[in-house]
Amino acid sequence: MKFLLFKSPWEKAENIKFNFIERIIFALKLSSNPDYDRNKINDAIYWIVEFDEDGIPIREIGLDENDNVILKMPYKKNYGYWIDNNMKYQDFISHFDAKKIDEKYFNEKWQEY
Repeated sequence: MKFLLFKSPWEKAENIKFNFIERIIFALKLSSNPDYDRNKINDAIYWIVEFDEDGIPIREIGLDENDNVILKMPYKKNYGYWIDNNMKYQDFISHFDAKKIDEKYFNEKWQEY
């Protein structure tokens, strides 16, 4: 397995405006991550992602500015944000200022939530 840590590529949630359809989806809990609607996902300042042998994301953790775990996916009825895309390990390396971390750190953070 491989693990990366990187800074979130988007703004804080308070600056995000939802369109009508997005508001309906979140209000009805129809998103793939109902416990972490878009506001919670956007609150993550840093992300830690685990990749399988083929470079596909399989688990992810969102951290706040104090390195506290504020979400993890997949977890309960939440599928995942980075898992639900076409990016692979090398894409994260080339698109984000990602640094490699070890499995121990990832698992410690995973257990915090």
